[in-house]
Amino acid sequence: MAGEGPLFDDLSDFSDSPASYLAVFALVALDAVLPLAPSETALVTGGILIERGDLIAPLFVLAAACGAVLGDSILFGLGSRTGPGLQAKMFSSERARERLRVAERLVHERTWLLIASDFLPGGRTAAMFAAGALGLPAPRFYRFIVPGALLWAVVYTLLGIAGGSLFEEGWGAFAVSIGVAVAIGVVAEAIYRFRRR
Repeated sequence: MAGEGPLFDDLSDFSDSPASYLAVFALVALDAVLPLAPSETALVTGGILIERGDLIAPLFVLAAACGAVLGDSILFGLGSRTGPGLQAKMFSSERARERLRVAERLVHERTWLLIASDFLPGGRTAAMFAAGALGLPAPRFYRFIVPGALLWAVVYTLLGIAGGSLFEEGWGAFAVSIGVAVAIGVVAEAIYRFRRR
C-alpha cells in the first residue's frame, strides 16, 4: 500500500508549503543539468505524499514541470553557446560522446524526440544540449519540451499516487519510463511518416 515501508518513514516533515514545491523545482532543474539527483524518485515520492494529503497535485506537477523546463533551457543555452572545450568536459567518456552524436542526428531529423527524451536515462542531457548545438530555433524547442516536461511530471506523480511502494527499488519506475518513451516514439514516428506522405 502507498505510504508504507522504509522509503516513507522519513516523509512526515514534508507538507504543503512553498518550500516543498521550491525544493522539487530545484531538484528537477539540477537533475536535468547534472543527472545525479533522483528527480524521478522525488516525483514518485511526491505522488505518495499527494495521496496522503500532504501536497497539492496541480502545484506539485507544475513545480516539477517548470523545473524540468528550466533545466532543459540551461542545457539548450549551453549547447548553443559552447565551444569544444566545454562540450568535452560535459561529455567526457566515449559513451557520452556517442550518445551526443546520436542525439544530434535524431534531434535534427525528428525534433519530436525531445518529448520522449525526458523518459530515457541520460537522454535528456544529450538531447537538450544537442538541440542547442544544432541551432534549433527557440520557439520550436519550447513547442516540444514544454508538453514533454508536463507529461513527464504527470506520469511520475501518478505512479506515486497509484502505488509508490511498488517502485521503492526503482526498477518499476524505470520500466514504466522506458515504456512511456517507446509509446511516445511509436506514436510520434507514425505521425511523422504520415505527414511526410
